[in-house]
Amino acid sequence: MALIRTPLFPVHVAAGAQFGELDGWLLPTNFRTVEEEAGQARRGAVVFDLAPHGVLELVGPDARKWANGMFTNNIRDLAVGACNRSAMGDEKGKIQGLLEVARTGDESLLVVLDGVTPAAFVERYGKFIIFDDVELTDRSEERTVIHMAGPEAGAVLARAGLAAPGAGCAVAAAEIWLLGRDRTGFGGVDLVVPTSAITEVWSALREAGAGAGGAEALESLRIRAGLVRWPVDMGERALVHEMRLVEACCSFQKGCYIGQEVINRIDVMGQVQKKLWGLRMVEDAIPPLEAEIRLGEQVIGVARSGAREGGVARVLAVLRKAAWQPGLEVDVIANGRTVRAIVEDLPFPA
Repeated sequence: MALIRTPLFPVHVAAGAQFGELDGWLLPTNFRTVEEEAGQARRGAVVFDLAPHGVLELVGPDARKWANGMFTNNIRDLAVGACNRSAMGDEKGKIQGLLEVARTGDESLLVVLDGVTPAAFVERYGKFIIFDDVELTDRSEERTVIHMAGPEAGAVLARAGLAAPGAGCAVAAAEIWLLGRDRTGFGGVDLVVPTSAITEVWSALREAGAGAGGAEALESLRIRAGLVRWPVDMGERALVHEMRLVEACCSFQKGCYIGQEVINRIDVMGQVQKKLWGLRMVEDAIPPLEAEIRLGEQVIGVARSGAREGGVARVLAVLRKAAWQPGLEVDVIANGRTVRAIVEDLPFPA
């Protein structure tokens, strides 16, 4: 099956990018080294191509009420120009995807999907629109998402004639929506841009001082910040408490939603047996997804996503309580080989 090309593909080719596959898309993996791109994101500003992230629109008098009954965060009380992150859950409270929701008008919401395709979202949630006065529309072909990361992101946006929103805020500039969203641990903004204007906007940000970043640098920054990516870090059986998403994605004063009973019970009782932690590999080796992790003879977890930077391999792993000890040495086993690793809390130490 042919890979989907980002609308910015010709621009990336002209910039000398190296490409790879991500979620069925052909995306730039590197423009420079991971260290150079990630370093600029920590000190300055870097723009990343997030074309695989689908964009949806919910419009109608019942848009907020309907969304509030579907997802984990408080969407009912969002003010115009505010946004928040939510998880999609099933009736057992298991995560089925992540999304950013911005209130763009009195009766309209903009949704940026994270790891979920628009088709899967519409198939899952379209059936719940029965008597609600709300229309769900896929805008993914008309809108492309890019991300500005770094402490100088606001200054770069200003030089490009765009206003930077704060965390949890969304602002409009012509037909562009800017959503305050940190994907790296160093602050950032998602830009939802008309696809017809994406080349112009990308070029303006580059001319204003943003470096171009590839998927490998973004992955390294994300992992070091301890930020999960669905489904690679959790699958469809994880809970928000296990993935450290409660603060970012949940409201406990919003009323009923799918999976609420289980999530509330866990929050009150505080009984999770596994949780996302970090592993610093002793060798510069990234284990495969779901590689077994042992403490002595006991299996205490599985490896999830990993990245290399500066000669150090870091891995996100789902660990059981016996291994919730920073500094603990464990064994990662894959393909008949055992590699030592050190447990670290998240975010990883600088």
